[in-house]
Amino acid sequence: EISTMASTLSSLSHSLLWAIFALLSISPYVASQGLQPYDCIDPQNPGLTSRVEIGQNTTVCLYTGPDGDWNSNIQYKRFSVNLIADEFANYKVPGSYSAIVGGNFFNGNATQIFAASQSALSFQRRYYDATTNFIFPYLTIIVDVVDGVVRGIAWDDACVFCEKKQCLPNTYNFDGTDATSEQASQPTNGCYLTKAICEGFLATGSDACDLKLYVVWTGTDVNGNVLKSSDSRFSAFPPNRIQEQVVGSYDSMMSEVQNFGQDVKDKLNSVGNFFKGE
Repeated sequence: EISTMASTLSSLSHSLLWAIFALLSISPYVASQGLQPYDCIDPQNPGLTSRVEIGQNTTVCLYTGPDGDWNSNIQYKRFSVNLIADEFANYKVPGSYSAIVGGNFFNGNATQIFAASQSALSFQRRYYDATTNFIFPYLTIIVDVVDGVVRGIAWDDACVFCEKKQCLPNTYNFDGTDATSEQASQPTNGCYLTKAICEGFLATGSDACDLKLYVVWTGTDVNGNVLKSSDSRFSAFPPNRIQEQVVGSYDSMMSEVQNFGQDVKDKLNSVGNFFKGE
């Protein structure tokens, strides 16, 4: 726990972050298979968002909740957003790091997330592991569409952000068990950041560790047009370029905290070789 760094944020700003998270969250639901479906369309305009058309709104939902068996009763929160189909997009939940990691919002050992669009669901990913204090912030989904109907949602390769040894298994079934790459037919590992690093970003005003979902599409829209935004996914670029950006943001944060107390700098210096895999 790096309380010194967290204290650099004023109590007012911390309260505001919690308020934003709460306002963006709909009230908790009790999930029960067959009784509370995870279907994701815009209830205000179901006709438009029930089919994917290039350049038009399409709805994507982000579900968050504790680890465990999601086929039984479980408390979760859902965030819904309309995005422009086939435009590389992202959806960020402001204040989510402070609420989930700092406040243990779901009172569990871990916080899981998954994405939905129409009736398709992704596998689950872990955003925060309270046991290891690891945060997995690199979350990109590839929405697979056939003639406007979402047939599946896969996770992009999240190992491009770090050295291989720092990329850990991070894909789960809805019963809480690990999902293998063979079972999921998609990348199942992801890079993590330590809580110490995320607290450094938070102390400098960065939202680098907030919950953020990137979205791209592949396949064909309702008019048979080819969806091309998946060409812009992170894994389509050389890993060294992606890792240079990650290290650059870390170096910038480390530069800013040089004006902080020595105890803060010492804790961050202890992970100074993190991005080199040492």
